[in-house]
Amino acid sequence: MIGIIGFGNMGSAIASRVKVKTLISDKNKRISSNVSVAKNSDTIILAVKPQDIKDALKEIRPYVKNKLVISIAAGVRTALIEKLLPGARVIRVMPNMPALAGKGISAITRGRGAKAVDMKKACGIFSKVGEVVEVKEDMMDAVTAVSGSGPAYYFLFTYLLAKAGEGVGLDKKLSLKLAIQTLIGAAELVKSKDIALEELVKRVASKGGTTEAALKVFKKENLESIIKKAVKRAAHRSKQLYKKGRRI
Repeated sequence: MIGIIGFGNMGSAIASRVKVKTLISDKNKRISSNVSVAKNSDTIILAVKPQDIKDALKEIRPYVKNKLVISIAAGVRTALIEKLLPGARVIRVMPNMPALAGKGISAITRGRGAKAVDMKKACGIFSKVGEVVEVKEDMMDAVTAVSGSGPAYYFLFTYLLAKAGEGVGLDKKLSLKLAIQTLIGAAELVKSKDIALEELVKRVASKGGTTEAALKVFKKENLESIIKKAVKRAAHRSKQLYKKGRRI
């Protein structure tokens, strides 16, 4: 039995795609209690926000010894969960929002008490919502900054591209459709062809053409530096969340 504590976007995505019976609890909905989920599940997925994990761990602590606990709380390390849940076998996962469409990617790392069979089970669960990669835990802050937060970057760029289209005369709905389908098409092309991203940029940007003119603006305004700063800031925030968590 799989228990899911927290029924937000990610918790509901997992529940809708795993092909086994699940128990669910959520502080904002009248479903099962956290205690009931912990008591009656052999695998517990902590899908709560980092600021809510303290209360959840205190509630379930008496009921998770020798059970598999999978946390997707950003910035909360396995060592901290193991300290607060003695005897639990802990795995940490950083999924991302495209999991809602079954197109996510989840980075996974195991705590000291987790076994190979636990990793296999966790990978099986998260493969239902997209791809899975195994990483060392000290890379999780970087993973969070790139793939965890990354969908928002693409959403924002696509939104701004559509708004810019309106600025040069396109109808709002048409501009949004063009921007979204371009995002989807570009992603599918990258995945289907073994071609470096830099080469794909060159293939679109013919010398003296329209794309080259746009790329020159990106270069002049130092888009690369902006993106690096944003990713570093996200990774730093993930570290801050961990430091806060250590005090619970």
